[in-house]
Amino acid sequence: MKRVPLNELKSRMEKFRGVMDKYNADWKMAVIFDKVNLYYFTGTMPEGMLLIPRDDEATLWVRRSFERAVKESLFPSIKPMRSFRDAAQSFTTIPDTIYLETEFVPLAFYNRFKKYFPFENVKSLDRQVSNIRSIKSSYEIDIMERCGTIHKKILEERVPEILEEGISEVEFATKLYSIMVEEGHHGIARFAMLDTEILIGHICFGESSIYPTYFNGPGGNYGMSAAVPLLGSHERKLKKGDLVFVDVACGLEGYHTDKTMTYMFGQSLSDDVIEVHKSCVDIQNKNALRATTWFCAFLNCQSNLYQS
Repeated sequence: MKRVPLNELKSRMEKFRGVMDKYNADWKMAVIFDKVNLYYFTGTMPEGMLLIPRDDEATLWVRRSFERAVKESLFPSIKPMRSFRDAAQSFTTIPDTIYLETEFVPLAFYNRFKKYFPFENVKSLDRQVSNIRSIKSSYEIDIMERCGTIHKKILEERVPEILEEGISEVEFATKLYSIMVEEGHHGIARFAMLDTEILIGHICFGESSIYPTYFNGPGGNYGMSAAVPLLGSHERKLKKGDLVFVDVACGLEGYHTDKTMTYMFGQSLSDDVIEVHKSCVDIQNKNALRATTWFCAFLNCQSNLYQS
C-alpha cells in the first residue's frame, strides 16, 4: 500500500496554519469534513473529521473505519469516535467561531455537528484550502507526470485500436474505461461541484458532442437517458466520416490529468471544415497572447507598487 509521506502531510498542515494565521488572525479552530480534503491533509478518506485547533495538535477523528485509517495514513494523531460527542468531550471549551468547508457541508450535517460543538458563528475555509492545494509539491508533480504518461498512451495509442464502425457510444466508453484501468487509471474522476457526477468523461460521436450539457462544462453528449445523462448513447453508432470527441480525465494516486482529443474516423474532413478549425485555433492563439500580455503587465504593476 502506497502511503502519503509523513513529511508531505506535515508540510501541508504547516502551510494551512500559516495561511490561516496570515488571513484569519482571530481563528481558533478549523474542521475538515470533505473526503478529498481529508485525503490531502491525512492520506486517508474515512467517515470522520479533521479537527485543527490553533494552539494544539490536529486530530483525525474517525467513525468508520478507524482500523483502515490507521493502516492507510501516517498522520500523527488518529482517534476513533462513535459520534461527534466523543470528539467534543476532548475539549474543555469550544470557540465562538469555527472555520469549515461551507461549500461542502449540508445544513442537516452542520446542525448535527453543532449539537455537540455549540459555536455561535461559522466562517469559510474553502478558499484557504483551495489556495494551498493549487500549489503542487514535487511529490504531487511526480505523480501527475506519471499519470500524464499513462494518459498519453491511452489517448494516442489505445483509443484508435477500439474505434470500429457500428460501435455505440456506450460500448466504446465501457471498452475505454476497461483499458484506462488496465493502464493504471485509479477508476474515478472527481469534481468539486455540488451534485456533479461523472463516470469517465465525455464520449461523443459527431453531433452528440454539441448536445446541451446538464452541468457547467463545455462538452455534452446524449448520455444513457434523462435520468443518467452520462457515459454515452446506446443508439448513436459510429459511422464513416464521424468526428470522435474524447474528453476524459486520468487519475493516479488521487491526482488527475485532463485531456481532450478529437479523432477523424474513416475519412478526412472537408477543406471548408478544416478552414473553420484553423480560424478557431487562430482566435484561441490571439486570446492567449492578449491574456499573457495582460498578466505580464499586471505583474509589472505589482512589482512597481512593491518597490514604491
